[in-house]
Amino acid sequence: MKEIYIRKMKYDEARYKLEREIHDAFMAGEKEVDIVHGIGEGILKKMVAEFVQQNDFLQLNESFLYTNPGATRVEITGPDKQLLKKYL
Repeated sequence: MKEIYIRKMKYDEARYKLEREIHDAFMAGEKEVDIVHGIGEGILKKMVAEFVQQNDFLQLNESFLYTNPGATRVEITGPDKQLLKKYL
């Protein structure tokens, strides 16, 4: 599972990295990614939630088995690796 580390980054820099890394994970056929944003004041966590809501191929994974307050697990609902290899 891919991990995107945006902790201790400025908002704009973190948003840019998140977009780029999610795109790379989607193109690689990943099904889940962990986004490490830290706890702090919750600004990056809120940005991640808004980003997920804006993209219909992403869903928050709110599993009870995964409870890390400094990270958000996101499901990517897109084609799997084998289907992508067919088209790339």
